[in-house]
Amino acid sequence: MKRFFRTLLSLVCAAVVSNAHAQTAPSAPTSPWSLALGAVHMNFNTKADLYAGGPVPGAGVNASDDTVLGLEIAYSLNPNWTARLDIGTPVKTDLSGTGNLGTLGRLGGVKAGPAILTLSYSPGMWGPIRPFFGGGMSYLKVFSTSEGALQNLKVDNNFGGAFIVGADWPLADGYSISFTLQKVYLKTTASGTMGGVPVTANVRLDPLVSFLAVRKQF
Repeated sequence: MKRFFRTLLSLVCAAVVSNAHAQTAPSAPTSPWSLALGAVHMNFNTKADLYAGGPVPGAGVNASDDTVLGLEIAYSLNPNWTARLDIGTPVKTDLSGTGNLGTLGRLGGVKAGPAILTLSYSPGMWGPIRPFFGGGMSYLKVFSTSEGALQNLKVDNNFGGAFIVGADWPLADGYSISFTLQKVYLKTTASGTMGGVPVTANVRLDPLVSFLAVRKQF
């Protein structure tokens, strides 16, 4: 991942230098399609209600953050409105106990792939950048789980909502630097056993997703 960040930084610097030396020329017609490739950081804001035959007061769950490779496929419906599909390589997060479960340490792990579909609005260029904002839906696809203090861990797939705000910095030859923040609302149910006792948790993951990328308009 460190090598990927160095490569992304090199691409950004090269694009900036290329833009600084580019000569003004008539704009060629472009496709409504664009692709953005970059780094996605998932910062989870986890809350959970646990049940083991009944509510477990003072117990919570924390999900560790992760950074992965992300891809956005965007389609401009018109100069102001754009549909965006954001996907990425699978996110790996460790679930650990907090509060009364803090002494248990790692409860288990989840490998999942969130997808985010949004519709965004841009008011046009603001100086050198093109801001946008909007909302849509998200989907959490769980690929696998691993055990810790919880055995037989299962985590459900689920849909949620999403809000997006970001900006593109246009460069030369259809390239731009893109940065977005997405607040995603994801709720799921996790279940397993602990010492033979069935345990269920209603978990809110609610990650803040940041995406730094190089975009290409086709």
